[in-house]
Amino acid sequence: MISYEKQKTELCGVSNARQLGGYTVADGKKIKNNVVFRTGALFGASPETVDELCRKYKVSDIIDFRMEQEKAAMPEPDIKGARYHSVSVLNDIPVSKEDFEVYKQLLTVKDAALKYKTMYDANIDISSSKVYKALAFGNDGIKGYKKFFEILLNKPQNAAVLFHCTQGKDRTGMAAILLLSALGADRETVIADYLMTNEACKPLLDRIRSELKKADTPKEVLDFAMFIESVDISFIEPIFETMDKEFGSVNGYLQNAIGLTVGDIKRLKEIYLEP
Repeated sequence: MISYEKQKTELCGVSNARQLGGYTVADGKKIKNNVVFRTGALFGASPETVDELCRKYKVSDIIDFRMEQEKAAMPEPDIKGARYHSVSVLNDIPVSKEDFEVYKQLLTVKDAALKYKTMYDANIDISSSKVYKALAFGNDGIKGYKKFFEILLNKPQNAAVLFHCTQGKDRTGMAAILLLSALGADRETVIADYLMTNEACKPLLDRIRSELKKADTPKEVLDFAMFIESVDISFIEPIFETMDKEFGSVNGYLQNAIGLTVGDIKRLKEIYLEP
């Protein structure tokens, strides 16, 4: 049975941290434990967590999907021995330039009530299916996820890879969808892992809800905040539908849009699946 309790990785100061190990894929094999991790930003990682990523998990590569403004606001800690890769997949975010400027300014705002009311009033939704379409089919998304797989294919033996964005739900979620699909996981498993973010981010959602209620935030703004800070199957269903229609399957998309060869997919399975 797939559960957050089985997948979560305790990394102090890092939200939405879990591994992809243990999932069973189509040929009956399982993904190796502790070789590939998906998380939120590492900005708040405790010194103990930084040491753990280095010594315990032997992370050799960190893939950061955040934009430049996010990285500047929340700089990455130095993980000794790990190669850092900045891989943007969403420079062409599907909102107006004016709204994007508002969004960038809000990245460093700590007042939750002000942040979400401003986003609500400006109707800025950066978590809907429009964003996922940009991730999957936009130039930045295709180029970025191609780089993602290149890094995965060149992981040193007996090491681990960690990939993340800010909250670890959308850009990271799409990366996990593509990787799990390439490794042979069925769609039920892929979707279950994607939706697991809502449970993983429950402490964050509870904190935001509490702050907004204390500030007497209108219900519609509170509901908006909960929606954009969560994931929903409606975000990714249109992506699967488009991949199935235009490429035959997610694997067809991986081969024809991302450029993975049959040999690449075979090699990924050799690296990340148990014998």
